[in-house]
Amino acid sequence: MYQLNLKSNSPIYEQIVTEIKEMCAKGLLKPHEKLPSVRESSVQMLVNPNTVGKAYKELERQGVIYTMKGKGSFVSERSHQKPTRHELENFDESLKKLIVEADFLQIDREALQHKINQFYQSLEGQK
Repeated sequence: MYQLNLKSNSPIYEQIVTEIKEMCAKGLLKPHEKLPSVRESSVQMLVNPNTVGKAYKELERQGVIYTMKGKGSFVSERSHQKPTRHELENFDESLKKLIVEADFLQIDREALQHKINQFYQSLEGQK
């Protein structure tokens, strides 16, 4: 279910957050669908339950999931609200880092645009 890279510089909990957000974007996780418990997920992923718990808390903070006490965690409806100024600033900063990294790797604008288009197509192909 999850594809974690234990050799990545990105912390495991951030990888879990990204994986779940991607599954939501692709429509693999539907609104109000129940997620596996922290314990179940930690067994599936072979990671510490605290790591999964930290990821779930971050997803909840971002509004991606919600938790019902005694029932578990569920996928939230995707918001139709415009992103906040803070969210856009964070996005811009992440995009800037990505473009700088692409330039460092000598990936030109056209190749980067092609990769972006491919990823969007993969998201749309799952829905």
